Formats: sequence, C-alpha cells, structure tokens
Amino acid sequence: MTRPNNKDSRSRVRKEGFGGIRFLSDEESSHYAALAEEHLSRVRPDINPKDLLPIRAVELDNDEMRLEYARHHCEIPFYRGPQLFIRMKASGELSDLKTDWAPCQFESEPMDRPPTSIQVPEDHSCIRSAYALDVSAVIPFYLFPPRLYDQNGKRVLQGEKLGPWEWIDLRGGSSSAKRSVSAPMRPLQGRIPVSDSRRPEPLDRDELRRARSAVLDYLLRSTKPRAYRWAFLAGRQLSSFRAASGGFAHVRVYRLVNGLPVLGACLDLYVERRSGKLAAASDELHFRRLRPERFAEALYKPRLSENEAWEKLKEHIRVLPYYVCQGRDSNGVEQASLVWIEESEFVCDASSGRLLRAEIVRV
Repeated sequence: MTRPNNKDSRSRVRKEGFGGIRFLSDEESSHYAALAEEHLSRVRPDINPKDLLPIRAVELDNDEMRLEYARHHCEIPFYRGPQLFIRMKASGELSDLKTDWAPCQFESEPMDRPPTSIQVPEDHSCIRSAYALDVSAVIPFYLFPPRLYDQNGKRVLQGEKLGPWEWIDLRGGSSSAKRSVSAPMRPLQGRIPVSDSRRPEPLDRDELRRARSAVLDYLLRSTKPRAYRWAFLAGRQLSSFRAASGGFAHVRVYRLVNGLPVLGACLDLYVERRSGKLAAASDELHFRRLRPERFAEALYKPRLSENEAWEKLKEHIRVLPYYVCQGRDSNGVEQASLVWIEESEFVCDASSGRLLRAEIVRV
C-alpha cells in the first residue's frame, strides 16, 4: 500500500505509486531514459542531459511509460525549480513532453560546505503550528518552515510566519449585523477574475475599507461557525488583503481551529475595488467535499507544547545547497544563484508527539 501526498522534497514530484501505475525496474528505466534523451535532442536540444535529475519512471495503465525529471547543476538541485515530464509508448515512440525548462545562467559555483554563520536556532520561536489538510485531515502539526540564506550565509527573509491574526467577531452589535439576514453560504458565487501579468496598484485606504465591509457582510449573511473562528491575516509582509488584476481586491479569510490556522480551508473573496461589490467567493472546503459546519469536529486537539516539539525537531534540521532563479538579465535569460536552505524533512504530530517524515508543509 502506498502513502498519499508522498512527494520529493526537492522537486515536489510524487515518488510513490498510486492506482494504475507500476514503477519501472532499473533496467527498464535505463532503456527508456536513453530513449528520452534521444527525443530531447530532437525536440528540446537546449536541454542538457546532464541537468536532468530523475525523479521516477512508471508504466501507466494504458501501456505508456512516463518519466519525470527535476533540474540540477553540478549535482545541486533547483529549489522548486523546473520540471520535465515525458510520456512514451511501450515501443519508445514519443507521446507527449511537458516542461517549464528555460535557458539559465549560473551566477555562482557550488560550495563544499555551508557558511559557518548558519547556525541552528536556539529556541522554539522558529517553529510554527497549523493544520494542513494536504498532509492530514485530522492531525495538527508543529513544523520548521524552510529558512533561506544566500551563499555568504546571510538570512533572506521570506515572510514564512502566518500571523498576527485579526479575529472576526460575528456576534452582532454593528449596523451591518442588524441589516443582515440569514442565508446559506454558497461555495462559489460569480466568476473568479482571470489572472493578469500586469502588477496592479496597491489598495488604498478607501478600497481596503470597502473590501473589508463586503467580506464582513458576506460572513454575517452566512451560517455562523461553531467549531472554528474566522480571522484575517494581519501581518506586515503577509496580509489577507491584496490587489488583484482586473480591478479587484482579493481577500483570503482563514479558518482557525483550537487557535491554529487550517491550511487548505480558506475562503477567497473577490471584491470590486471601486464599488465594493462582492464579485466572487470560493471556499476551499467545497473543493475538498467537506462540510464547513462539521469538518472541524474531526480535528485532533494539540497536546504538545512548542518547547516539547522543538526538542524533537531540532535534531533533524539540515542545511543543503540549492539553486534558485532570481530575476533575468538584459537578454531575458534567467539568473540562477546558489543558496542554502535550512529545513527539516520531519514534522511533529502535535497531538501524539510523533515525528512524521512528510513533505514540507508550506506555510
């Protein structure tokens, strides 16, 4: 029996089989890998075979072979970097090739060891707690979010921390509460705006006020939660309110259970910036086919303290080199820089204290 959500921590590609596929043997993998290089030399001659990092090779249930690759350079992988998927018939004939590979210039050479300035944190303040529905439907986790450093060992702030939270009080007492009427929440209303490559202007104070008012009115007209609470993310680097393309404000509202955010259970709303009219609302629980009013009843309560979890996690933190793409040069060629990423391949079950080898929970 294979485990769900088992993805390579470097490439984010699933490693183990599931329903209707078979892993190829080493001999079969070598045979089809050689054919894949022949196809690439013809279809994508810009891809250097030495940059291919094999992830898995499987036989699909329709007698096709599927090979998946990530990208590396001098044996150092890209962090969330390009992926390549190639599908062939059993005869070796090319069926399909998909990739986001692009020309790349490497700004720095590999290093033998991380800078000495990178030290494991001294206390538990670096760990985060959350439910992550992509990993487990019931377990709360303590996790160590990845920390990024440049090649000189200087910390690059990524804004991984969720919070502080602005709790949303739906108990009434405001004019909007008095005029609101009870109505069921619909998982999807309207049409979500299509993304646009142009960067929109930041929201001004009046637009924020209108967006906030529209969201609160929507929540007040919806079924009131019992086992969870709504909250806005109110950090300086990360906020629930941001400008979206097409003249909309995108607002993400979080569900918190037992004081912890539930990743994968957010409500996304789109509000017209000028009019303050709600254009669309999408509930992640709808796509997971979970009942919003009952899902929180199954979640385990955290029993472990942050300090107890830290004592378990700190022995399993590693510092590894990666390449990341950071901008383009004047000719449009991507520039890849060497970085060091401090991470753990384990998360701590906050209800039992067990360490679980799982894909990194992205906060």
